[in-house]
Amino acid sequence: MAREPHEVVFYSYPKLLFTWPVIVLGVLFYPLASWELVSPVVLGWIYVITFVTVVLTMGIDVNREAAVFWIITIVAIAFGSGWLQAKGYDFARPVTVALSYLEPQYSPGAGLAVSVFLAVPYAVMLFWARINDKWRFTHNEFEHYSFGKVDKSFARGAKTVRTAYPDLFEFLLCLAGEVIIADSRGERVLARIPHVPLLPVVRKRIQRLLEVKAVTMQDVEAEEEEEGEADL
Repeated sequence: MAREPHEVVFYSYPKLLFTWPVIVLGVLFYPLASWELVSPVVLGWIYVITFVTVVLTMGIDVNREAAVFWIITIVAIAFGSGWLQAKGYDFARPVTVALSYLEPQYSPGAGLAVSVFLAVPYAVMLFWARINDKWRFTHNEFEHYSFGKVDKSFARGAKTVRTAYPDLFEFLLCLAGEVIIADSRGERVLARIPHVPLLPVVRKRIQRLLEVKAVTMQDVEAEEEEEGEADL
């Protein structure tokens, strides 16, 4: 029988969190390229695509609507290009020829150097988030810890907790999203906790925790009184 959870602890990280694929590839590709086990062009293209994906993740937010739009657009272009090619109009050929001339050569030394130089601030970032962006959910309250002290706290009351995935790339790289703490009606957002990795797992643990203690009508009334006093 599974034990009832008494608390859920998780962390919010800066966007540097999403650079882990570049760090890992630099280490993994070093022996593959040095011993010529894989073509340097293949490794180069994988590294370039991964690097561009990481930059896009850190630079822009692609929400669900934008992701659906781009996926439909890319699929439409692919089908349209295939149909035109079957009719004898190969408009994609100049692009494929240009890409074939690029042939990025992966450098094991350069890739490893990037990994090493990124690994240092990455380790500092992980340590800093552990001591400065820790969240602890219990049956009675939601707390944010900064340097070992509670600098933000919300009583459980009748508050709602929900999760969102504002960026497709963050979800693909780390299953990351944000945790939202709102009032009893879910209209007034009290706190947004961004860049929480493995959010589906965290969400499941939070749901189990909140289900242990049901919200009563007294909690709802107390919550509404607090909101009324805050508005005044």
